[in-house]
Amino acid sequence: MITTGEKMTHQKGVTLKKTGLEDAVAIARKGTHCGMCRIDFLGTGLCPSGKKHGYLAYWPQGRMELVKHLNDGIIKPTKTLLDIANSCSLCGICDKQCNFATQLRPEKVAKALKEYANSLDASELQQVPEDDIVKGLRAIVGEQWATNDPMILASYIRSIIPPDVPLDYYVVIPETTEQVSQIIKFANTQNIPFLPRSGGTALSVASPTVLAHATNLERGIIIDLIRLKKLEIHPESSTAIVGAGVTSFELQKEAYQHRLRVNVAEAGAHVCANLATTGIVTTWGNTYGCFADNFIDLELVENDGTMKRHHELEIANPYSVDNGFVNISLSPPYIVTEATVKLFPVFDDEEAVFVPFDNVEDALDMVLELGRRGVGLSLAVLSYKYLAEFICPTRQIATDFEDVCKNYLKLRYVLDVVCKKEDKKIIQEIAEYTIDQPMLKTLILGSPKLASLKQSEFMKILSEEEDPLRAVFAGPMKKHLEQGLDATPANIAKVYDADLQEFFKKIYAKPEFTNVVWLHAFRILPSRLMRQRMAMGPGGAVWAGDKAHILRWIKMFADVGDKHRLEHALGFISPLDQGKFVYIEYDYFYDHNDADVAGRISTTLLETTEKSLVLGKIFTLVNYLFKGIYRKEHVLYPLPKGLTPEEDAMFLNVLHSLLGDFEEW
Repeated sequence: MITTGEKMTHQKGVTLKKTGLEDAVAIARKGTHCGMCRIDFLGTGLCPSGKKHGYLAYWPQGRMELVKHLNDGIIKPTKTLLDIANSCSLCGICDKQCNFATQLRPEKVAKALKEYANSLDASELQQVPEDDIVKGLRAIVGEQWATNDPMILASYIRSIIPPDVPLDYYVVIPETTEQVSQIIKFANTQNIPFLPRSGGTALSVASPTVLAHATNLERGIIIDLIRLKKLEIHPESSTAIVGAGVTSFELQKEAYQHRLRVNVAEAGAHVCANLATTGIVTTWGNTYGCFADNFIDLELVENDGTMKRHHELEIANPYSVDNGFVNISLSPPYIVTEATVKLFPVFDDEEAVFVPFDNVEDALDMVLELGRRGVGLSLAVLSYKYLAEFICPTRQIATDFEDVCKNYLKLRYVLDVVCKKEDKKIIQEIAEYTIDQPMLKTLILGSPKLASLKQSEFMKILSEEEDPLRAVFAGPMKKHLEQGLDATPANIAKVYDADLQEFFKKIYAKPEFTNVVWLHAFRILPSRLMRQRMAMGPGGAVWAGDKAHILRWIKMFADVGDKHRLEHALGFISPLDQGKFVYIEYDYFYDHNDADVAGRISTTLLETTEKSLVLGKIFTLVNYLFKGIYRKEHVLYPLPKGLTPEEDAMFLNVLHSLLGDFEEW
């Protein structure tokens, strides 16, 4: 038992392997904290337990963490475990959501946790006492919303708590900006560090396995912002007021009710956190803007607990920032608790059009041209791998789909455009042939069949064509391919587990799930990039006026990926600021349970950042991390020169001071 004043540490407990839960542990280890179980993107409703209790431990992704850490003996069961386990009704909502995104079955984990918890002797379970810090936090937010219970804390491992550190933490869930301010002031009086947490996805999840301890809290108070759920749509001013607990999907869903759209990150990402960190850089950025273009006003709390609004006259030039590499920050200097963001009209004639290419040079030419012309609402070049990960329902199908695209169709890149009718005409005048919305729907529903055609006679014949892309998208084989794919909701549903097939048949029959414009706006598919593995997407912005320089930068990412023996591919290339820049994401994939490959990813991220800065005319993640609320003119300008050897040595010293020792390359 932990007594008042004692620190919570790792304790060896009964391993779950002894209870026959190997399958549950195996599922849990594959989890990547994509966060999709906390948004209702399939129309199933939300996990009743998570919605009621808030703490991550009560959500499916948190239960996955608990099963792992109980099995590994990192935590010893407390009385709270019984409440967490039995709060799950085994309704199956999480299975449907998680299977769509990652192919996992978290309900099996929840069932195993329930059986394990109820097999324990309740009299031997730990009772965690209320110490002075918990009392102080509960005085601010209420009895239910602050704790130091190891069962709650362990669920935050990887998303904000580093692995292999004592659980010397508290979790508090405020409901208002005023409570956030009071928590920070209380933490400062107690000399306890703190860090906010929103979605706990993407970088925050990957960082404990790559660049360990770089962006995490090693002890102190976790301020979980999930209860800051204010969401108001104001059509008359085309704005929305969004609390820090609101996700991209939730905001977009409300905006669409008014025929409006917002520029947001992935579905599970939290809007305010994205504004603060990277400024919401998306494939819609050339039209809708980036960085401070995305918001009208902000409510924030500084590290001394002072509450401010971005429009206040006392704030001296709130949009100004030093973008030099010596001004690197890996933690937020403030907490954005509320934002007033811009909304944009949804047009009746919007359509998605893809232009296929067999090489990146030609695809880059066209995206640069369209970017300068302002053609397209969303505009990007995607690699075949990025495309396959998005539209294919399983990883194996995605892998085979990639092979078909690369080696048979010669479809190695696509220019992906969401546009109005007048823009579509421009694209069709420039491009030799395009893939229209009906064909895109066919590719989505027919992706399992297309993937199965690998090494088929049809594909061998097609690959011998002088221009396979023309033959299949603008020639005589198009009709045969459309008929052969047998693209129906019933057929794509067959790739799912038998007990889920009827459900997914109904899902794919919904128009939005094959509507590429809707899929782009709501961004539910990027979660598949983290399908039972992690993905890291370094990159940044580069001046669009030097095509050769852009290609050198892309090649550098590929060469470093090859050097460190990683699965990798170009993610996307998208224009920014009326085509003056292009934003590039380059993706590296890795098994987050493999310490060796995680180490290679760490080295890769550092090496590609250094090489990018040496190349010059490039803005990397370190240039704009936690600068998202500043004007793009202050983040992207002036164009940086390449680092001199002396500056390079200084940069490496900065990294060492921030990250500690790391392997030199």
